[in-house]
Amino acid sequence: MNSYYYYNRRNQWKWWSGRLGMWLEPTTDGRRYPAVNIVILTPDTFRYAVAIHALGDKPILTKPPQDNSPDHVISIKDMKEWQSRWDRAAPHKLLVYEFYDKKSTLYKAMDELLEDLAKKYKGQAEFCKLDVDNFELLARICGVEGAYPTFVLFKNCKQVGKVVGLKEDELQQSIKKALTD
Repeated sequence: MNSYYYYNRRNQWKWWSGRLGMWLEPTTDGRRYPAVNIVILTPDTFRYAVAIHALGDKPILTKPPQDNSPDHVISIKDMKEWQSRWDRAAPHKLLVYEFYDKKSTLYKAMDELLEDLAKKYKGQAEFCKLDVDNFELLARICGVEGAYPTFVLFKNCKQVGKVVGLKEDELQQSIKKALTD
């Protein structure tokens, strides 16, 4: 069963309660939300997901219309920038998010590896860094719980992997697996 989260045009998060059969607003009380089979949708990717469902979970596009993905890691600063990148890349590519805490320096240990991976997988994946202070609710939705860095992988708008900590080999294996599945 998938856990659906929707980021709408009014910059509000909603999550689907299958039990109630309706979209609800997440609370800010620190409550944990279902972090299993996460699917994140925006107005653009929602239309994409509906079309995929109608076709029996077969992707509509196997490659983006044109490849303008960067060959470096992108630091995303706010939800507007996140949504723009998500809408452009989520339906077509693997997205690798590094959630980090700027108060800790551990995340810097992975910088060189991430830059190398961004070059290696240009056109297939986008690598983005998100400060948990700016993306607290998104981090909670993705199941990020205080261990940084945490890497969350999305493909076709759906979470396909998560690596917690400084685990270079596990991260590389997760990326390869996500790209071949």
